[in-house]
Parts: sequence; structure tokens; C-alpha cells
Amino acid sequence: MGRLYWKFFFFFLFAQLTSVFGVGLAVWAHNRSLENSRSLIEASPPAMSVLAAVSATLEHGGVGATRKMLEGWPQRRMPQIYVVNEAGEDLLQRRVSPELLQLAISQVDKDEAVRSIHADDGHEYILFVPARSRGGQPPPNEGMGHPDGPPPDMHDPSDMHQPPPGERAEDGPPPNGGMRSRFWRVFPLVPLSAGVIASLVFAALLAWYFSKPIRSLRQAFITATDGDLEVRVAGSMGHRRDELSDLGRDFDTMASRLGALLQGQSRLLHHVSHELRSPLARMQMAIGLARQSPEKVSSSLERIERESIRMDKLVGELLAFSRLESGVTNIHKERVDLSDLLFTLAEDAQFEGKDRKMEVRLLPHDDFVLEAQPDLLHRALENIVRNALKYGPDGSDVDIDVSSDPATRMVLIRIRDQGMGVAPHELETIFQPFYRANSGLGSDGHGIGLALAKQVVEMHGGKIAARNISPVGFEVAVQLPYLD
Repeated sequence: MGRLYWKFFFFFLFAQLTSVFGVGLAVWAHNRSLENSRSLIEASPPAMSVLAAVSATLEHGGVGATRKMLEGWPQRRMPQIYVVNEAGEDLLQRRVSPELLQLAISQVDKDEAVRSIHADDGHEYILFVPARSRGGQPPPNEGMGHPDGPPPDMHDPSDMHQPPPGERAEDGPPPNGGMRSRFWRVFPLVPLSAGVIASLVFAALLAWYFSKPIRSLRQAFITATDGDLEVRVAGSMGHRRDELSDLGRDFDTMASRLGALLQGQSRLLHHVSHELRSPLARMQMAIGLARQSPEKVSSSLERIERESIRMDKLVGELLAFSRLESGVTNIHKERVDLSDLLFTLAEDAQFEGKDRKMEVRLLPHDDFVLEAQPDLLHRALENIVRNALKYGPDGSDVDIDVSSDPATRMVLIRIRDQGMGVAPHELETIFQPFYRANSGLGSDGHGIGLALAKQVVEMHGGKIAARNISPVGFEVAVQLPYLD
């Protein structure tokens, strides 16, 4: 179990135990108070039966009938009941302790063991059965018979069958003794013990619920650190729909992205080494020919010069692409007149296409102002136009068409040639660095130009896409935001 598990465990355990102890002690205190009040007033089933009988007699038969009933009441075998008026006088003139009377008055309408009856003589009477002491006697200062009668005979033969001290045959266990009283004395132990066990189980399950996905994430990070970026944790999250499952899915996305970047870096290194090896090999061959045939020194030097220019161009494109991809290059945007930029671009491309009798045409269009870095945008569009010149047939045209979409505030620059195009499944991959299509665009070049153009366009908040034109032709479309 990790440290986080125990932190969750003890935190929730403490919270549960605190609530259990608080509620348990509150209930225990309430029950103790209730038991203390009932320790002076009897509430056993026999006492409640007597209370009901006397209450009915007083209410329906009157004071006289009740007095006769109480005077003939067996003192030893039946619970004794007090009938006290508002002046504190018992119906049989028995002594009632102030403490007991005050308790009875306070329990009216709160405890069924105390009843209030309005009698026919106009007085309000309180009826209750006083609890007996351990020896089977009424509480101190309370008489059991009429004040003029003899005291109870402690050696009466009828007492031979009385239960031992602390119990009464007619009432069962006394309120302060027996199983019920002992249960309430240890009351806190029952719910508290159950609460502790429930808290332990709940805290353990909750801690496990939170710590299990975190352990899976930690193990996945360790595996990824060891170089295995194929590890995934979404499956181990089950059907969770919380922040931890979101974190797991984010980890899978991160691992997948890192794996793709590392694979791309590996491919890039492979392509760079291959692209540099080819011109270096040709330069070495040219040097060897110059040594073997002095008359070929001039042509060998020309070959070496071409290959060095080719290498310099490749290194320059690689550096530019690397800076753009890594975000090292900061774009310094300014207002750019698109018409001027495209006119200069078309003029330069027209000069390059003269040898192959190709014409670059800038079609009529409206004026647009962009917010861009001029040199980067010029380089991106120039790469696209040069690709069109390179792979279009001799004597063909390269068209540059400009339109706009006012709804999206985007200008669309379409550069079309009359070449063979590429396979449909390669229309997106041609924008990857060092990718060379199997047809059309794949005959020459390093495969950096379109990748560089894509980076520049996206850094300016635009989009780039390619499509084949029916029946023949190829088009690269660039979307860029324009200003009002």
C-alpha cells in the first residue's frame, strides 16, 4: 500500500470515527437522562396497567370512586400509585417528596408514565407510580399506606414469596438493574464498535478506490521512463468517469504523441543522413575522377560545386524547418499586401520557368492585406510554386488564383499545375518532412519544401491542403486570415 492510500485511509477513518463518537455520545447522554428520570417513576408494564386503570376510574368514576379503589389497593402485590392535585396533596394524604413531585410535573405530556386528569371536583390531578428501592420499599420519605394506619409489616407472611432484593415479581427487573439497565449503561460500546468497524471498511474501500488508479499511473510512468511508450492505462481505469480516468486518458494521449514524435525524429535522422550521404558520395566520386583524369578537373569541380550548393540548401531548409517546428523562431507580423507579394513571387518563378517554356500566371483578383511575416510567407508560397514548376510538364502553365470567403474572413490562394498529381492516399502525407510520393511529386527533391510551407501557414493561423484535378493536374490551396 502506498503513502497516498494510508493518507486517504486515516483521513476518512478519522472523519467517520469523529461522527460516530459524536452521535453515539449524544444518543447515550439522552438515554441516560431519560433513564435517570425513570429511576424515580416506574414505567414497567404492570405499572402502566395500574396507571391506566386508575386514570380511567378518576376520569369516569370521580374522586370518590378513585379514593375507595386506592384504599382497598393491595400494597405488597400491586404497584402503588400516587394521585396528587395541583396543591401537591395526595388523594390518600400520603407524603410525596418535592423532588419526585417536581419530576412528575416536568414529565407531564412527555412521558406516558405520568398522566394528568381533570376530575369532577374541579382539581387537576397528576397520576404516577413511584419506583421502589432495591429492598422492595418505596423511595425514602414516601409512605405506603394511610398516614393513620400501621406501617407495613416487614415480616408479613405474604412477603415470603417476594423476589430477592433488587427485583419484584409484579414489575420484573427494576429500572436500574437487569439486562435493560445494563444494556443502556454500556450503550456507547454497541454503536461505537459497529461504527468503528464500518468506518474501517469504508475508509479502506475508499482509499483503495482512489489509490488503485494512481498506482496504475505511477507504474505506467515508470514503464514509459524505461523507454516503452506503448504502455496504456485507460484499460486499467475500468468504467470510471472522474478526474483520475481523465488523467489516465491524457497519459495515453501523451504517450502516443511522444511515441509518434520519437518515431518521427528517428525517421528524420535517417532521412537527413541519407540526404547528406548522397551528395557527399557524388563529391567523393568527382574528386576521384579529377585525380585519375586531370583533363576532367573542370567538370569535377562543377559537380562538386553543385553538390555543395545542394547540401547548403538542404541544411538551410532543415534548420528553418527545425526552428519552426520547435517554436524557437518568433514570428514578427506586419501588414503585408498580398498582391505585391504574389506579383514578386510570380515574376521570379516566371524567370525560372523560361528554360522549360513554362508560364506562371497570376490571375486577376481583389486586393487583400494580411498580418504576417513577409519573408516566411514568401518562402512558403515560393516552395509551392517551385514544386509546381518542377513537376509540371514542359510548356505548361502554373496558375495562381486568389479568392476570399467573407463569412470566415479567410483568403484562399490556389496554385495549380498540369502535372500527374499524386495518389489519393498521399494527399496528406506529402506535407510530412522527407516524404516523397510514389508518383508525380516523388521524382526529385528532399521532401522539405511542402513540410516547411505547412509549418509557416499554420503558424500564421491558416490551413493548407492538396488535391488532384480531373482529368489532369494538381492543386495546393492555402487559406490565410486577412484584415479589413
